[in-house]
Amino acid sequence: MRARLLSLLAVSCVLSSALVVLLHAQAQQVPAGTTGTPEELEAYTLYGQNKLVSARTKAERILARDPDSIMGNYLAGVTLREAEGSLARAMFHLGRARELYEERWGVNRPPGAPWHLHQEILFAITQLAGEIEEYDYQVQMLEFYDSLYDPDLLAEHAWPLLHLGRFDEARVFAKRAIATNERWEASLGLNGLCAIEAEARTRKPQYDACIAALEAARRRAAAPVDPQHPENAQQVTVHAYNASLAALAMLKHAEAQALAEEGARRLEFTTANPWRLLARLHADAGQANEAIEAVREMQRWRARQPANLRDQDHAETDSALATVLLVAGEIDPAVTLIERAIDRPDRRGLSSSTPEQAHGANALLHRALVHAKAERDYEAVSVGGFFQRTINRLGVWWDSLDSLRDDERVAGALSNEDRLVATLRVNVRGGIEPVPVWLLGDLIDTLGAGVVAVALESAREADRGFPEVAPYHDAIGAEIALAQGDDDEALRLAKLAIEKLPAAEVLLRARTEAVAAQAERGRGDDREMYGHFVRVMQLDAGTLRRMGLALPARVVAENGGAVVEEVADMLENSPRLRSDDSGFTVAVSGTDSAPRVCLRDPSGGQLKCVDVPRLPHERGKPDETDDELAARTADVFHDEIFALRVVISRTDMRSLDGSVTGGVEQSRDQMRQMLDGLTSDGAPTP
Repeated sequence: MRARLLSLLAVSCVLSSALVVLLHAQAQQVPAGTTGTPEELEAYTLYGQNKLVSARTKAERILARDPDSIMGNYLAGVTLREAEGSLARAMFHLGRARELYEERWGVNRPPGAPWHLHQEILFAITQLAGEIEEYDYQVQMLEFYDSLYDPDLLAEHAWPLLHLGRFDEARVFAKRAIATNERWEASLGLNGLCAIEAEARTRKPQYDACIAALEAARRRAAAPVDPQHPENAQQVTVHAYNASLAALAMLKHAEAQALAEEGARRLEFTTANPWRLLARLHADAGQANEAIEAVREMQRWRARQPANLRDQDHAETDSALATVLLVAGEIDPAVTLIERAIDRPDRRGLSSSTPEQAHGANALLHRALVHAKAERDYEAVSVGGFFQRTINRLGVWWDSLDSLRDDERVAGALSNEDRLVATLRVNVRGGIEPVPVWLLGDLIDTLGAGVVAVALESAREADRGFPEVAPYHDAIGAEIALAQGDDDEALRLAKLAIEKLPAAEVLLRARTEAVAAQAERGRGDDREMYGHFVRVMQLDAGTLRRMGLALPARVVAENGGAVVEEVADMLENSPRLRSDDSGFTVAVSGTDSAPRVCLRDPSGGQLKCVDVPRLPHERGKPDETDDELAARTADVFHDEIFALRVVISRTDMRSLDGSVTGGVEQSRDQMRQMLDGLTSDGAPTP
């Protein structure tokens, strides 16, 4: 019942209450008729002033002397929840406070009863019941509360009913709340309707409801704020976040980004972290620098949340960061993050999604990372001799078997046909989530092309009235056809998708171009195949590593230096290159102290070069040998060519340590230093 909990019902976030404002005003002072020891009344006043640690400390002292103190148990419960996020202990103390009150005073408000305190206890229990995912109990407590106190908590019913799949009942409560025209209750009702329509997977009704909730919030936020209670100002962030998700459901990417940015301009207490959404949007668009900057802000946002909210989205934050790192080619820290997300899943009490949805999405991302790591490791071992390469490749293959567990997890999460169809519908609720659209093709290897093909037809049928999603379905269909050996159909669908996919879907477009390239190869049209591969390299070269593909290319040493020749020999064995005298050219030149590797397209146009000077002499350390320099050059080539370009930008100005001048490799080193901090356990210090 605190102002910092005025985070409204979100599509994937927080439920609070219209009653928060009313009870906050009461919480500033001792409720009418309340009696107690001076220490109890002082502790309650401290809680009303947001001094949670002091209030908790006094509550603990009170309970040490009197375990049956109603006020002591109530304050212990609310402060454990809000200050520490210790939800189970909080529920024990709140339940005990309710029990003690009702044993002493009953529920009929006899003369002298501190019923305002009872009202607060019940309300706190309803809030906490939702956070620990006890939705049936939450509904029971809401009904009990409404039988005793006015006004009824209408909108608050929508959230547990939504989780219980009782959509029609949830809509009734949301619409009744809207009809009250009471400021906060109507706001909750509008946002509840937004969440309900999202879960019902109605794209346009969801969009209309979420935009209506946002517009109402904007109007209220523009109204004058009571200077005595500035904490009661209307919150906007959670509405903007929900509206952004609704815009994505309508495939309005520019609007989705603008709405998320609107939410990011305000720091409000909610797990609806707009920077997390922006990080994913930028990653999808192939904007690595902007995605990394959003990650930094995402962590700062989370660090400023109260404990009971901060600990609700730890795994989702790790998943978003792991996704960005996968795009940026930073595989090892990404694996650590997604494994932590799987091992320590979020509670879903503040989210409309289920644990199975998040579990399946994280398993699919982990699978993609394991495969990307294997491909990166194959690149690293390709620099050795034949015997060493063979032994090392066996080791990499063995490690890659870890993805078999992910296949089982994904298959388990998608054994529900309805969930699989929702996943393929793109940007609607009900599937495994959040899954980047450019990873959906991985489901074909996991579930089988036939299974995905059947589900895709159901997805097409469900979205028959929304033709804008057809290019996404065509992109998935192209991968299915390719897996089934139908190169002509794969090419036809890929071209349809490429022609109509939104400009913001850079990574999906790159993947579809790669599918088209493979189809053209199967059809024997090398010229068209080269063109598709050129566009892959221009859009997102990391696609080739993630899909385990190789460029048709020849490697040439353009001068006769020993290091240059050795680099060329090593790259001949690269898993990212497939011998083709008419395709791309990997030209190795430079000197034995500073080799240079350039990638040229089939027409001779230069795509990118990497320069790798010999490491400077350091006292007490041996100089870098020719073999070491050659191996490092091959590694840099793979890292710089087959990942999104990370260059000096405003990201470095605001987030990275070091100078804002230098080469790309220096920029990537600075980025890794920043990411080391972001992947540490726990939220960073803001």
